[in-house]
Amino acid sequence: MAVRRKCLFLALALLVLYFLLPALLLRFAIDQLAFAAQTSAATHEDQRYEVKVGSGRSVVVRRYGSANAACVIFFPGQHGGIGTYERTLFPQIEGAGAVVYAVSYPGQDGAAGSSRLRWLSGDVAVAMDFIGRKTSCIPAQSVFVGRSLGATVALVEAERFSPRGVLLDGVSPDLAGVVHAWFERHPLAIGWRLLPVRLLLADDFALVDIVAKLPATPVVIFQGMADRVTPFESMRIWVSANPAIRFVPIPGASHENAYRLGRASYLESLKDLLSAKVASHCPD
Repeated sequence: MAVRRKCLFLALALLVLYFLLPALLLRFAIDQLAFAAQTSAATHEDQRYEVKVGSGRSVVVRRYGSANAACVIFFPGQHGGIGTYERTLFPQIEGAGAVVYAVSYPGQDGAAGSSRLRWLSGDVAVAMDFIGRKTSCIPAQSVFVGRSLGATVALVEAERFSPRGVLLDGVSPDLAGVVHAWFERHPLAIGWRLLPVRLLLADDFALVDIVAKLPATPVVIFQGMADRVTPFESMRIWVSANPAIRFVPIPGASHENAYRLGRASYLESLKDLLSAKVASHCPD
């Protein structure tokens, strides 16, 4: 009987630990989870600026292309990876007639320090102010381009600067959706789907709240239909309730390659935004 009680106690303790560990991580260590695997590959920009945003912390801004062209400001996801975008995206944007100013958050791609979700908006705002004062790029006359986490950053900055337009891909309606999608991809986390994720997160970064504060800025979202990081169906449902946003599904595309598989439409949308030709429409 004593052995049975010990086994039951052990099972209960393991069950509590199984749910307690992710709950504590989501509540107190979401920053470390979000920015755990940042890249630092070599980059080959035309101009590099380091903008101090705090003690031992900086945002790096890189320029690609002619300083006098139409301006695109690019916000990457949680891992950075500017070296990859140098090959897969920026040359196409330059070919569309624009200069790219790519932002790297603290800890990414050679930027000093580390990032925190609660600091990110303020960090980027300092860098945006620098771009407006020290370069030929005027944020209010630019197009903001964001991927994954950078899509949310782009929308937040759009509220401040009212750009010509915002072009996004790999977007989630909120941070809780990204967490749940991670649970879905990992079999051992199946029970964690029962956790009250929205209550555990200090900030859910809900797009509905961010978009409600936007000025009349055209927004275009490309979403891979095979995206498992920011699931397509969640975004499709969310956009259906926000008809001012243009939504472009990319068949067969994952979270990583929607902008590449949909390149022709992506670049056409970018050109339209640069010339302020994109109108809102309600998706099917």
